[in-house]
Amino acid sequence: MEGLVVIEVCANNRIAGARLDEIERRVPGTTVLETDCTNTCGLCQVRAFAYVNGKLVHDSDPARCVQKVEEEARAVLRWLTSGEDEKSAP
Repeated sequence: MEGLVVIEVCANNRIAGARLDEIERRVPGTTVLETDCTNTCGLCQVRAFAYVNGKLVHDSDPARCVQKVEEEARAVLRWLTSGEDEKSAP
């Protein structure tokens, strides 16, 4: 695992696999971690979601969710490289 930003997703989630792997290729500094279960029981059956450095990002539309995950990953990377304190963290 080499990323500064970890995107964690349940293997049963609608955005698992290729959709998030694309983010890993487009956004250097991210790592996608696909797990058997994120212990968010039932959420993966209702909406697309992932955790970006521990923050829950979700949407009812899988394509919009992937976009939100990428935006959050980019925001975290900007913050990590800015030297700003924790109060300004996304």
